[in-house]
Amino acid sequence: MSENNVGNLVIISKNYTENGENIRWNSAGETNLQSGKRIRMAGKQDGVTFHKNDPVNLNAATPIKVLQVTGPKSVVNHNTYEFSATAFSEKVPDNQLMLVHWAYSFDGGKTIEPFKTGTTRAEKGIAYKLITVDGNTVDKEVTVYAYFRKPDTNVKVTSKVIYLPLVVDAYRIPGLNEDGSDIANDMAYGKGTTAKPVYNAGELTSYKTSYLDKGFDIARDAKYANSGAGNKSIYNEKQILATGRLMQFSNAYSDNNSLFRQFRDMVDLMARSDLNDNIHNMIDKFERNEGGIYENAKLTSAVMANPSTIRFCTGIEDEMADRIKKAAGELITMEDKKIYYGKEADYNKKHTYGHPSFPYSRDYNLVKGLTIAINDVWCYKVTMTYFKITGNNYKAKYEVQLWDHFGLDLPDMEKFYSYGAGFRAWFLLQHLRGYKPFLTKVRFEKEFTGNITEGAQERKNKRTK
Repeated sequence: MSENNVGNLVIISKNYTENGENIRWNSAGETNLQSGKRIRMAGKQDGVTFHKNDPVNLNAATPIKVLQVTGPKSVVNHNTYEFSATAFSEKVPDNQLMLVHWAYSFDGGKTIEPFKTGTTRAEKGIAYKLITVDGNTVDKEVTVYAYFRKPDTNVKVTSKVIYLPLVVDAYRIPGLNEDGSDIANDMAYGKGTTAKPVYNAGELTSYKTSYLDKGFDIARDAKYANSGAGNKSIYNEKQILATGRLMQFSNAYSDNNSLFRQFRDMVDLMARSDLNDNIHNMIDKFERNEGGIYENAKLTSAVMANPSTIRFCTGIEDEMADRIKKAAGELITMEDKKIYYGKEADYNKKHTYGHPSFPYSRDYNLVKGLTIAINDVWCYKVTMTYFKITGNNYKAKYEVQLWDHFGLDLPDMEKFYSYGAGFRAWFLLQHLRGYKPFLTKVRFEKEFTGNITEGAQERKNKRTK
């Protein structure tokens, strides 16, 4: 626990005046007033009086005791909160309430430490303590005690300690299929000889857990980004060529160089914006056959500015605001540490914001280059990284990670894509010539403000005014 409000105050001036309805000087030690000439104090109504700081033991037979301590149900680490002592064994004047001691414990009362810092005040028969929480990740709760002589283990308040970042929403897993049971079809690659299943149940369970807890780590999770050697083919040659005569023709009369040329020609024809170079960079990575993760600043900027992403972020912010409102300003229900696959009951009702997508038919995505670079975001993860509340108002920051696979699957070829030589080239290079698709990552941070009395509906109402 810490509070940075200790030190010395020195005032040097020719003339110094204090004006106020009530002025109080409190000191734990000696207070000195010195003057080279004269000290003058005047009380217009009742004069000036001096009182000895009476001991807390107002009743000689029964020492005063704190009977009740209150505070928030949860506290966010490194945030500041006010706790209060609200009931006593007998009436205590405010100046005596300043002598209430405060202590804390992170281990359920086994070790109780007094607060060495933190602002204390008393008003209308209640003692207050302003506390900044400074726990570590093993501390799950903090217990606060208020007392005059020694802590009473029955007079306390316990708050859950919340550590940021918190997982707000996680949809699917990078590199895995629709239900997380094996490799995603558009991340598979090979030379026409199937090798299903690609991943076993044990390694998938470990991957999902670490992804939720720590995010995607290329050193640990390289195989799911197709780094390294291995056969990950899920389609045989017969299945691929059965898609039609055009596919058979492209396969029979095109070597790898020709297929890559067709791929690049398609990009130049369809994507003519600032992202043209980005897509060529992606094709270059694909041709290097290295797998891994691809990130690009221009791609990230284009994704952030797209109306689909803006709608998504607005929906996420509304959802977070709703959780904050329902918890009366606390984050006790903010975390949703679960991977959703989109088929859960009421999923669409609870995730009305969907996920960003950039189809060719909307927002000029095709010519801008987003359709070829990403098209439909495969999965995402949103985490709250910062939260600060002042009164009823708060400021929050969150991180968005969008993931996609730079690859195609058989259903893509059953659509109109099979009529494009560039798309056929891409598919053949991946599934018959053994070139590895990779993960595309778009990461950005945003912030928003709100009031704990306003949830999703109130925010929507404001936007429509």
